[in-house]
Amino acid sequence: MANPPLDFELESSSGGTRSLQALRGRVVVLFWEDRERQRQNTALKRELGRFAGDPTITRAVSVVAVADLSAYDFAPARGISRAAIGLIAPAVGIEILLDWRQTLGSPPFSLNAGRSNVMVIDSAGREVLRREGQLDATQRAEIIDAVRVLLA
Repeated sequence: MANPPLDFELESSSGGTRSLQALRGRVVVLFWEDRERQRQNTALKRELGRFAGDPTITRAVSVVAVADLSAYDFAPARGISRAAIGLIAPAVGIEILLDWRQTLGSPPFSLNAGRSNVMVIDSAGREVLRREGQLDATQRAEIIDAVRVLLA
């Protein structure tokens, strides 16, 4: 039996909520990181940016940034964190989703808190590949290759 499609609904830095289900039909590269790990995979993020320069790819692939904010889920830290991410998101040019309760650290995602997590999800919403920690060149190539295969 195939794994059911993954889904979540999280607050967005641009207001409202966003769901993974809304991206069905697109390949998704999802990052789930806390504040301390947000720069661990800058090299992969740059590579994805170059890869996404092709408009055909831009229409077929979504990069989804999710901030693990569970350590800041209390007043006044919650409001300060929300405001800070509201400033960071436009500066980096990507909407950031806010995970206050470690939704992605729980099943069915079960990503590891305290690590930079990268997941490739196919257009049907199913996990294809996941990596964690600071990725080396080989692991970064695996991510890019997985996306290319899904687009073929």
